Amino acid sequence: MFPTPTHVLLLRSALLQDESALRAWQEWKALVDLDQAVDAGTYRLLPLVYHNLRALGVEDGLMSKLKGIYRMEWTKNQLLFRTGTTVLKLFQAAGIDTLVLKGAALTVLYYEDMALRPMNDFDILVPTAQRRQAIELLLANGWRPMQHALESTSESYLNLRRGAGLLNSHGKQLDLHWHIFSKYRKPDADFAFWQDALPVKVMEVSTRALCPTDQLLHACIHGAAWNPVPPMRWISDSITILRKAGMQVDWKRLVGQAKIHRLVVPLRSALTYLEAAFQAGIPTGVLNELNAIRVPPIEIQLHQVLTSKPDWRGNLPTYWYKHLLDLEIDGKNPPLSSRLIGFVTYLRHTKGKDAPELIKWAFSRAALRLGAKLRGFDPAAQ
Repeated sequence: MFPTPTHVLLLRSALLQDESALRAWQEWKALVDLDQAVDAGTYRLLPLVYHNLRALGVEDGLMSKLKGIYRMEWTKNQLLFRTGTTVLKLFQAAGIDTLVLKGAALTVLYYEDMALRPMNDFDILVPTAQRRQAIELLLANGWRPMQHALESTSESYLNLRRGAGLLNSHGKQLDLHWHIFSKYRKPDADFAFWQDALPVKVMEVSTRALCPTDQLLHACIHGAAWNPVPPMRWISDSITILRKAGMQVDWKRLVGQAKIHRLVVPLRSALTYLEAAFQAGIPTGVLNELNAIRVPPIEIQLHQVLTSKPDWRGNLPTYWYKHLLDLEIDGKNPPLSSRLIGFVTYLRHTKGKDAPELIKWAFSRAALRLGAKLRGFDPAAQ
C-alpha cells in the first residue's frame, strides 16, 4: 500500500510545489537510471513529474525525455477517452445511467490535463439494477469479457463481484462496475454515491462523477491492496483531490461511508500516511475518530491479507476472509463446518465454476504456485 523511499522521492518531485520538489528530483535521479526500464508505478508518475518540474522552471537534460512520455500519455488517453465516450453514448441511448470512475473522473475534474493521469482502461459505473442490460448491450456491440463468459453467468456470480473487465476489437479495455467497493454489495450499497454525484461532461458527453468526498474515499481505497505494480498513484490522486476540492470534503460523510462499506482500516491507514508524509491537511479530529472506531477482527484480518504479497495459496485467503465478512455483514455466525461448506459455494459463484471445475482449478493453481516457489520463482507472478 505504501511506496518505497525511492518512490517517495519521485512522488515529492511530482507533488511538492517548492524547492523541496527539486531536491527530491535530484536525489531520485542519483538513484534511478531513466534510460533503463523502470517499473510501471514509476512510469505512471512521470507525466506529472514533468508537469510539476516544468511549472517550477527546471532545466534538466531529462526534461525532453519526460516531455516525450507526457505527449505519449496524452495521445493514449485521448484514444481511450474516445472509446469510453462511445460506450457512454451507447448507454445513454439505451436509458442506462452512468457515472465515470477513477482516471476518467480524475482527469476531467481534478488533473484537468489529459496526460497527467495515465490510464489502462476506462471505468464506468452503472446501477446494479441495470448491470445485466449494460452487459448484454456491450456484448452485442463487439465487446468481449476478459475472464468469464458474461452472457451465461448467473446472478449469484454477479452479486459477488463489483464489476467486470471487457475488451473491444481494438484492444481497448473497459471496466464496467455495478458497485464501487467490493466488501459491501447490498442492492442499495451505492445509493448515496449516486444521490450526491456531480454532473460532468466527458468529451461533451453528459454523465456523472463522484462528489469530492466520495472521490477521496475511492482514491484512498484504490491503493489499499498489494499490487505487482508499485502502489503510488492513489497518493497523487488523493493529494490532487485535496488541493483542488479539499474545502468541499465532508469529513463526517467520509467517515460514515467508510463505516458502511467496511473500509475504516484502509482509510485510516491511507489518511494517516498522507498527513505524515505529505502534510495533506487531514483534520486531526478525523484521524482521532477513525482510530477510535472499534473494527471487527475479520475486517482487520482481511485488510492484512489484501495488503500482503500473495504466497503459493494465491487469492484463496482473500476469498476466505471475504466469505467470512459476508457472513458477518448478514449477521450470521455458523459453525466452522458450515462456514467451510459455504466457502465452497462462495468460490463456485465467485469463479463461475461447477464443483469439479472448481476442484481442478484450485489444485492446478496451488500446484503452479507451489512449483514456482520450489524452483525459486515468485509465486505471486504465477
